[in-house]
Amino acid sequence: MTELSSALIYLGSALMLLNIVRYILLERVVLRSNYWDKGRGPLHIPLALLVLFLLGYLAVGYVGIFDNVVPSILFGGSLFVFLILSLMKIILKKVEEGEERIGAVHKDLNAEKKEHEAKSAFLSNIGHDIRTPMNEIMGCVALCKKEDATLPEIRENAAKIERSCQHLLSLVNDVLEMSRLESGKIETEESALDLREMVAGWQETFAPQMQEKNIDFTVDCSGVKDPLVLCSRQGFNRVVMNLLSNACKFTPDGGAVSLRLSEMPSERVGFGLYELRVKDNGIGMTESLASRLFDAFEMERSSSLSGVQGVGLGMAITKRIVDQMDGKIQVQSQSGKGTEFVVTVPMRLQSAMQTQWNADLPNCPVNFAGKRVLLVEDMAVNREVTGLILKNMGFEVEFAANGEEGVYKLSSAHPGYYDIVLMDIQMPVMDGYEATRRIRRLGNVEQAYVPIVAMTANAFSADIEKAMEAGMNAYVAKPIDVAVLEKTLAGFFGKKV
Repeated sequence: MTELSSALIYLGSALMLLNIVRYILLERVVLRSNYWDKGRGPLHIPLALLVLFLLGYLAVGYVGIFDNVVPSILFGGSLFVFLILSLMKIILKKVEEGEERIGAVHKDLNAEKKEHEAKSAFLSNIGHDIRTPMNEIMGCVALCKKEDATLPEIRENAAKIERSCQHLLSLVNDVLEMSRLESGKIETEESALDLREMVAGWQETFAPQMQEKNIDFTVDCSGVKDPLVLCSRQGFNRVVMNLLSNACKFTPDGGAVSLRLSEMPSERVGFGLYELRVKDNGIGMTESLASRLFDAFEMERSSSLSGVQGVGLGMAITKRIVDQMDGKIQVQSQSGKGTEFVVTVPMRLQSAMQTQWNADLPNCPVNFAGKRVLLVEDMAVNREVTGLILKNMGFEVEFAANGEEGVYKLSSAHPGYYDIVLMDIQMPVMDGYEATRRIRRLGNVEQAYVPIVAMTANAFSADIEKAMEAGMNAYVAKPIDVAVLEKTLAGFFGKKV
């Protein structure tokens, strides 16, 4: 056997062995796909031929044929099989990619179909909900135009017209708010608030509505350990108002509705984790509706069948607001037995924000007698309340209604006249940031470096950084915690009681 024949035999044998391995792998891919349903038998026939081909190589090598023609033919066959298998692999890969794209297209089409069906149902519901109050308005207007209409009748019809207009306005607001949420144009802004006050406000707002239906309405926030937080007041309030409104709406006369706010263990430093539960024993909902409740335009029945007005946007809005607040919302419901919503939301603790500014302030009391503070605050009510708090601490208090007035009073007084400045941030004419920058640029050092404490409901981390950059020395969040305010102010005066 010549060297060429030997080389062709060895290369052909190795190539054929590689072909066998590649075919086995290709066979597995085919069996896993949806393109073959004939079983394994037919697929084994090419494999057997490949094995025979390999045996032919071995036989030729063993017999030792010296003619180069036979090894060349065998090697050419091996190369041909290799190329065919490579081509088949490429084709199969393209087919699989095509199937994936087709599947993605089908998925998108199904999603668009569901969204189209939901919007069609929405248009049907909103069409009814618009016509119903419009019919009432037109009817009441016609009654008011009657020549024999009495003043009490006109007033009664006017009240009905007002109620219908309010309902139409709420429909428009829901649609617009949903549009803004979906476009990402609504941002949740943190502000300082007291959760206990918010709970009391919700109770006061809904108590009359619950009493009208003789609903047992209970509220509990005893499980809240840290009530002073920073979160989106508007967003959180909207979430709770939606949940309580639905609970009242879908609970029959004589039912029960409860709201419970509690604080859960939090793993995030400087944050509290709060759980809100709104529970009723009303009509409940089916498992099917509960699974898609937070999708836009979803309702249990059309408004005309349920007797309850609505277009199915309230819970979708609620879900998106909770998501923006980095929270979660869940629903547990049983048709005919009632519903419970569970909302968990992380909120930044005001105490943690104070710690960032005032970690080194003393805990011991300080005598503020004889100390003069300039309170720069645009809201008259806030000036009055904060002024009383400061006077009770022993301060002498003077006021400025905006930043420009505050700068003027400070620069006009003799150096050292004011011992400290409490500066609001958002004010007309000149805000607290600009006022602080101008004070720091005053020519007299004693005036320029008077301690300035930011006092505002703006409690973003970015706001605090901006206050520090402007030259403020400390930060007190609204609503004011008297103990925190006293501790903050004590840090600037060394004489202890």
